[in-house]
Amino acid sequence: MAVLTHVCLSDLHLGAAYSILTGVTDGGALDLSKTSPSLDALGRALAQQMSSLTDGAPPTLVLLGDVLDMGLSPTGDVVRAYRRFVETLFPADRPPLFSDQLVCVPGNHDHHLWRAAQDEQLLDALGRLPPAGDATPELIENTALFGTPGAASRLLTAVMRSYPHLANARVAIAYPNFGLFNEANGRCIVLHHGHYTDAMYLAMSSLDADVSGRAARPKSVAGVERQNGAWVDFLWSDLGSAGRTGHDVTTLYQIMRDAGASHRFCEQLSRRALSMLSSGLGVPGGTQVTNGITVDNLVRGLVDASFGRGAESERNSYLSVMSDGATADLRWYVGGPVCRQLRDEGVFDAVRELSFVFGHTHKPFQDELVVAPWSLPVSVYNTGGWVMDQPTMAPTQGASAIFIDADLNIAAQRLFNDPANGVMAPVHVRGAGGFRDRDNVLLGRVQAALDSSADRWAAFSDCARRDVALRAECLLAEFFDRSKNGSARAGDHR
Repeated sequence: MAVLTHVCLSDLHLGAAYSILTGVTDGGALDLSKTSPSLDALGRALAQQMSSLTDGAPPTLVLLGDVLDMGLSPTGDVVRAYRRFVETLFPADRPPLFSDQLVCVPGNHDHHLWRAAQDEQLLDALGRLPPAGDATPELIENTALFGTPGAASRLLTAVMRSYPHLANARVAIAYPNFGLFNEANGRCIVLHHGHYTDAMYLAMSSLDADVSGRAARPKSVAGVERQNGAWVDFLWSDLGSAGRTGHDVTTLYQIMRDAGASHRFCEQLSRRALSMLSSGLGVPGGTQVTNGITVDNLVRGLVDASFGRGAESERNSYLSVMSDGATADLRWYVGGPVCRQLRDEGVFDAVRELSFVFGHTHKPFQDELVVAPWSLPVSVYNTGGWVMDQPTMAPTQGASAIFIDADLNIAAQRLFNDPANGVMAPVHVRGAGGFRDRDNVLLGRVQAALDSSADRWAAFSDCARRDVALRAECLLAEFFDRSKNGSARAGDHR
């Protein structure tokens, strides 16, 4: 029987009031001194369930992006919220649920964690150079797919080490992908936050194709990040520390569900970009680019093509976990940059079964997807998210935890979906479907452990239902209150 090796969670958005894992008052205001009821119940339920899943070394916790709501929340808030998370899942007075050696795969909202890790790597490399010489290291563009990542987050590690029982903790940074490979059975799992399966965050590649006439996107993960990393930073990752710019934009409900608010946001984003180009680089909006096209035309067209069209698609996606366009982008990323990385690291030919785990969309699901060049369907798992995106319930929204064993079997434990008519479905276990489920012994093990902790998970579901409802009420009240005077505030939690 293969041991449990990894558990994956994503899109916690710690520090955001709209996350059910962030502490708030009964009125919905941030209260980062307290642990949210859902987070507390999650910790208690996992503690009981994991006790029957592990009989040796605790598994590695993989935080699959948007762990911190750095995109829209002040740094102090996200750090305090992360403390509550550490205190809950790494308690000093109970046997450890997880290893104190974590892996974090940053997403669009905490992309800053990757930037900081890049800088740390560069500084370390400079420190190892001889006193004289002209050799200068470059910033790494991605981490190796397999093995323990060499990069680490000083921020997340320092928070954990501030607790005496976690003095040796380390939060490694893998970016943009983290891989697991079992040479004996040829199984491979690639984990990625999911932002580069989203056309909105590939906007610079689209712009490059339009301007240069090249139709293809970058073939490597390094190329994808090189073209689009700064765009990810500009669009979301650092807005939380941008003062009023970061807080006075619009809520996700307004910009993604309301056409007028989407238009206003696009206009504001375009003006900000043009102002930065003019003041920072001396490039006014009227500057000619080519064939009579100005910088102003280019920026506004880019924002409309990325965010505007993304918002339009979101307004039509309440009942589907992925649109046709999103599925095509997912196929491109798995069949393109992921395959290229597997080839570059010399394991592509040895991989017989590929699984891909991602989050970002806040809509958990599991399925099989035909992706060239793979002969077998790729099993795809989405971890969902913990943020209440809109004041109306959407049954597709919710979160899953992904369990992985040493044989690289995968079990998706659906933790919650938005309640229907006030009723939240109980926590349950699912596979990807198809041939893999037949021999997947982990499904039965996780289900048995879930059954043995059913009372704890029922209590979690009750807390999650109340916390989701509270945030929905607050979003609705805020939307109507702010609609009276036309003001708006930021809140894209994707």
